[in-house]
Amino acid sequence: MVTRTANIAAVSAMPKHAENQRDSYDDRLMRFRTSTAVFRAMIKNGVLSEEDYKKSCDILAEKYGISLCSIFR
Repeated sequence: MVTRTANIAAVSAMPKHAENQRDSYDDRLMRFRTSTAVFRAMIKNGVLSEEDYKKSCDILAEKYGISLCSIFR
C-alpha cells in the first residue's frame, strides 16, 4: 500500500493573515499544557516513564518557547 505525500488542495485552508500571525505566549502555553496533560495520562496508564516525561516536557518547552525556569512547567 502506498501513502500519498503530495498536497492536493487547490488553495490554502488558512487565511493569509492567520498563516503569518505569530502565536501569543498564552496560546503557546495552552498548547504546552495540553500536550503535557496527555503525557501525564500516559504516565498514569504506565505507557510512559517519569524520565521520558521529563525529556518530553523539555522538548515541548523548547518547541513552544516556554522558559525552562517557567512556573508553568
